[in-house]
Amino acid sequence: MAETLDVTGGQLVYDEFGEGPETIVFVHGAGGNHLSWWQQIPAYRDRYRCVTYEVRGWGRSRDDSGEGRKAFARDLGELMDALDIPEAVLVGQSMGGFTILPFAVRNPQRVRGLLMADTFLGIDAPELIEEMRRAVQSAQENQEGGGLTRMVGPAYLEQEPHGVFLYNQIRGLNPPLDPNQPLSFGQEDGAVSKDELGALTMPVIFLAGAEDAIIPAELIERAAEMVPGAQYFQVPEAGHSVYWEQPDDFNRILDALLAESFA
Repeated sequence: MAETLDVTGGQLVYDEFGEGPETIVFVHGAGGNHLSWWQQIPAYRDRYRCVTYEVRGWGRSRDDSGEGRKAFARDLGELMDALDIPEAVLVGQSMGGFTILPFAVRNPQRVRGLLMADTFLGIDAPELIEEMRRAVQSAQENQEGGGLTRMVGPAYLEQEPHGVFLYNQIRGLNPPLDPNQPLSFGQEDGAVSKDELGALTMPVIFLAGAEDAIIPAELIERAAEMVPGAQYFQVPEAGHSVYWEQPDDFNRILDALLAESFA
């Protein structure tokens, strides 16, 4: 049963699974919430302590102060403090990258490894943001799947109607997104500069779906090249939600990160 935690200017809904000596914290994207990790938690809860939560303004988490994404990294720190998590491997999908990467840059001693899944968000890279904005606009103009705005790739959309239905049901538990909200993910919102990326001395993996229509794989690969020592993996026949569409591939890559991070 999910718990709640009061944080500065809001309240987070979170879940814990497992009692392993090491911890993984999963941070969802804009199309998800803490329920999204149903293909990861059963795979890891017997070996690790797993924490999922809903970022402020998503699911049942509250954003009383109206800070939105500006408070995401701070919220993560307060959650880890409250749950007595001194360090963890952080997994962030899409918008989740905007939480975990700035947190890792500013708190490297608390992060054992970083999995940036389907995302470069958290890096102040206006050229990448502009290309992402054009991709999102194109995806919205060509959306399919009953409102599923190309969050998954065309192969999954065609072959997995049950998964598409479940994705939409989980996404429907979030408050409606403002379609007029600007795609602003710069330093004014909490992103870190390219010069600050040298603080990421822990293992870092950038993971992309080859058919991602929201944040194209090419942009994620270019972001990975900005982080010294970062690895880049691309999963074929996957769109913007590799963790959902190709969970075996996703979990295998996460396994490699965990082995390196907790060696």
